[in-house]
Amino acid sequence: LGGGFARYSVDAEWLVPHFEKMLYDNAQLAQLYLDAFLVSGEARFAAVARDILDYVLRDMTHPEGGFYSAEDADSEGHEGKFYCWTRAELAKLLKPGEFKVAARYYGITEEGNFMDHSHPEPLPNQNVLSIVDPQLTAPEAALLASAKGKMLAARAERIRPLRDDKVLASWNGLMLGAMARAGAVLGDAAYRAAAEKNLAFLQSRLWDAKTKTLWHRWRDGERDNVQLLEGYAFLLAGVLDLYEATLGAGQLEFAIALAESMIARFYDPENGGFWQSAPGAKDLILRVKEDYDGAEPSGNSVAILALLKLGRITDRREFTQTAEQSLRLFASRLQQVPQAVPYMLQALDFSLDEPSRAVLAGDRGRPETRALLGAIHSVYLPNKVVLGNTGPVEPFARTLPAMAGPLVYVCTGASCQPPTRDPATIKELLNKS
Repeated sequence: LGGGFARYSVDAEWLVPHFEKMLYDNAQLAQLYLDAFLVSGEARFAAVARDILDYVLRDMTHPEGGFYSAEDADSEGHEGKFYCWTRAELAKLLKPGEFKVAARYYGITEEGNFMDHSHPEPLPNQNVLSIVDPQLTAPEAALLASAKGKMLAARAERIRPLRDDKVLASWNGLMLGAMARAGAVLGDAAYRAAAEKNLAFLQSRLWDAKTKTLWHRWRDGERDNVQLLEGYAFLLAGVLDLYEATLGAGQLEFAIALAESMIARFYDPENGGFWQSAPGAKDLILRVKEDYDGAEPSGNSVAILALLKLGRITDRREFTQTAEQSLRLFASRLQQVPQAVPYMLQALDFSLDEPSRAVLAGDRGRPETRALLGAIHSVYLPNKVVLGNTGPVEPFARTLPAMAGPLVYVCTGASCQPPTRDPATIKELLNKS
């Protein structure tokens, strides 16, 4: 209830109370559901993405914009006590019509479907709520909405699980990207604003502009002195998502600064690939190049794909060459155990063909420009890049004029389709590409 995924979950809205809610899980799942929405056109996938992001903004965001790391699964010593419901509780809370619809929709039974075996005196008859029967008439949907409102209010009176309120550059980069992309795909300015606010927080609290240093952890006014590849790479990927959603030249300039610093601190120019830690890090026996894409993608995988995209946006060969040399380092891994490096496979796929580029020429602050950006982002084309015609973008894009209003050029290499400001034509051109 209220959005967000636990580590094992039935649905974005009603979660299984076995494991805590992790920021990095929810960021990646939000991106996945945005993809599912674009591919299928089904509104239910967009609704799940919204539930995730609304939960993060409501319960997992520092007042200044940083995203917290996690929430525990247990409350008052019991797994799931905050999230589960008995049939008797709901029957007492809801009106008969509301209860009938909610019990059917969420599969509420007298015996329940969850037992906390970790506690010596487990709570009886607990129900983890999942969508069992989603078919509702209009009157039933209204009853369910009323029931959910009452359940949220009642749950708010319970003792919440503990929250891990540290802010990590890496996990914030993942959620920053999800918020930014949701703002573009769903046309919701609140998500875009949250991404911009988060970036401002990270730049203020964890970024030293003079030395181009990104520290990794902040909590309660204090930051650590640790630098990790994941922090640089994940934030770089998130900032690129934000740039593609807004075309802010300042965001692209920051992405370039992050990329340059990441290469200087972590890249192995002799063999390719990125070390996990910066040189001179204390208390390390050896430096490693992590490549396993598990619950989180590896720093190498994210760094490679982000640099490939940045290279296409800026036409700076050093970014592309660094990424390509790193892919060659991991070539045997990609060939022999591709299931261990799925995110890096995305980077390999991106590198194999010339990606389509959607260049938006014109004032990015105008409403019609945002409408054209929305059209660009409404097409599922994972390997496209989106850029403006100002700021540190590729020289070719800077030659494309706006001509009395914003225009979109769909290009491959130095060849572009005739420019258009018609959203339907933009979608058609991107689908053809």
